[in-house]
Amino acid sequence: MMSHDLPERRLRELTESRFKDYAGEVLRAKSWADRDAGQQTAREKRRRDFVSSIGIDLKKFDAGLEKDNRAQEAELKSFLAAFRHKSAGRRPLRAADARAAAHHSEVLAESGRMVLPVFASSIFAAEKAQLADIGGLEWIDGPIDSGWVFPDDPSLIRIKDTRHYPNALCWDNRQDALPEFATHFTFVPAETGTYEMTAVLAFHGFYVLRCDDSWWNCRDAGVRLTAQMNANQYFEIGWRGFPALLDVEKDNTEEVTNFDRTFFLDYTTPLRGGDPVMVTAKGVVQAYAHGGGAYAELNFADGAANYIQPLFLSVQRV
Repeated sequence: MMSHDLPERRLRELTESRFKDYAGEVLRAKSWADRDAGQQTAREKRRRDFVSSIGIDLKKFDAGLEKDNRAQEAELKSFLAAFRHKSAGRRPLRAADARAAAHHSEVLAESGRMVLPVFASSIFAAEKAQLADIGGLEWIDGPIDSGWVFPDDPSLIRIKDTRHYPNALCWDNRQDALPEFATHFTFVPAETGTYEMTAVLAFHGFYVLRCDDSWWNCRDAGVRLTAQMNANQYFEIGWRGFPALLDVEKDNTEEVTNFDRTFFLDYTTPLRGGDPVMVTAKGVVQAYAHGGGAYAELNFADGAANYIQPLFLSVQRV
């Protein structure tokens, strides 16, 4: 029988190793942001020089941009106040998830598969203050404002990302690492052979997109949710990517859309019998927006109804 201390120790080692890579991305992003800030100043000057050279009055141009920006920001504030709370405060679906998971588990067990509960979950954040209300024993600090945490309840992952550029034109680029979550399962193969493992995750959240693109600017807003899967026995076997679970980008829109989906992520690899395996499914939550009044949010955190729930891992020798 596998000692409980062994997978816990291995999980922490793997998480710390993966966070080192994430922390490196945080530092690289900061370096690029510092470089980009200087370049943007020079680029803006060149743009303004060009606009002035073709006879446009810069004072009127600036005044027009500022007026439009104020109007866009006021419209955004009104839109969020009117519609966002409906998705943040909706009824949770955990009971329905539990019934579906029980049904799937029963059928899979009858077909000879092992059905395993989630062992642990983890969250990485470039700005941990944005996820300060995530329940966890402790946040482990990383460089700048980053950090990672094991949520107290591994079956309930809360994570979100928002983006809002209140400038009138799209002259800014995002340069920070994206929020990342992972859910972990562990088991000991009975025999050496090739195993098919399927992680089942329920996603309940919502996304907000708001932008008003015109011929003279380049406003946009979008959200993206991606996932990968890996197994570790002695070493990392290798990440398998999947098509984006959610990928929406729009130029002219005002929408708050609920997102309730259950995904089956599969991974097949040879494993040796008798030694523990750690299986990880991880994902990245991304929101992006450019321009005055442009806003994007992908939310699996606010209220009782928005979360990511790892339901189980099914395992079968093939």
